[in-house]
Amino acid sequence: MLFLRNIGFFVIITLFLAPSVHAEEVLRYAGATTLQRFFMPEAARLFSDETAVRIRIEGGNTGPGISALLRNEVNMAGAGRHLTEQEKKQGLVEHFLGWDVLAIVVNQQNPINNLTLDQLQSIFSGAVTNWKDVGGEDRTIVVVTARRGSGMRNAVKSMVLKEKEFLSREIVSAIVAELDQQVSLFPGAITALSRSMIDAPKVKLVKVNGVEPTAANIANISNGNYPLAKPLALITKGEPEGELARFLLLVKSPRGKAILNQRFVAIK
Repeated sequence: MLFLRNIGFFVIITLFLAPSVHAEEVLRYAGATTLQRFFMPEAARLFSDETAVRIRIEGGNTGPGISALLRNEVNMAGAGRHLTEQEKKQGLVEHFLGWDVLAIVVNQQNPINNLTLDQLQSIFSGAVTNWKDVGGEDRTIVVVTARRGSGMRNAVKSMVLKEKEFLSREIVSAIVAELDQQVSLFPGAITALSRSMIDAPKVKLVKVNGVEPTAANIANISNGNYPLAKPLALITKGEPEGELARFLLLVKSPRGKAILNQRFVAIK
């Protein structure tokens, strides 16, 4: 009996003296597909190598990412647009990173090489339905758009359509990254997509107002060059603290900007 009591005493002492085991610290991201694919993985690897804090990355587009942040399901959301005033009132804080080149993509069979902003507005609103009306062939225009809630769709709405609505005959792609794939299927198709995502065969980019969609032309947007630049930002709920604040310092540092500049245009 004494032996059993001693064993019990030994077990209790061992539990108190044993070093505590802490769960691995994880930061969670959800949101903009562009950042999820081409920025967050490399930034997360760099941060994890320096801090041993792992970053779990999910997509879901801008809207779902912000919704997940508001529900406290993630620590940060990626956005392909600026926050609305209503979102700011809910305690969300925008950490602006830079610009994404929003390219206009058509099928490579299309002889069109340039479109004006006014022509794009007419096309995406449905006011113009045939390519011959903007200097092309006699062919029906097929407008391919991104799903609701995506930063890509919001960018077209704010920069191209402005006060107008999308046409009712749009083809909505469930996956933002496949917009160019849809365009490759239809000779008369057109879409607006992040230049970083364009990898489909049988498509081409067109100039807008006579300007090519290059990073150099986006960098000079204040001088009136390429007009379609989509903002990129990380969103937090309240001001970031601890490891989250440390991660945001990294992405805004020269090393973070170098990663962003591989596909996008970081703020100076």
